[in-house]
Amino acid sequence: MYIETSSPRYYGDNAKLEYSVSNTDIGELSCLEFYYHMYGTDVNTLNVFNGNTRVFTQSGNRGNQWLKAKVTMSLGSKVS
Repeated sequence: MYIETSSPRYYGDNAKLEYSVSNTDIGELSCLEFYYHMYGTDVNTLNVFNGNTRVFTQSGNRGNQWLKAKVTMSLGSKVS
């Protein structure tokens, strides 16, 4: 996924990538592994959410390089 941070973007613009978990995987632990590139003066914040819980955040210029992130999280929640 890619979102341009300089013009014609505006401060506060967002991009959202959603993933639906199969019912058989709900409640299981999983590792989300991804690379991100946050370079330049117009870069704001990258937030990764699991439902309503923020599980990763990074802000500002991180240099002209791809960085790897790993987040362990529970997939959804089991309904009783």
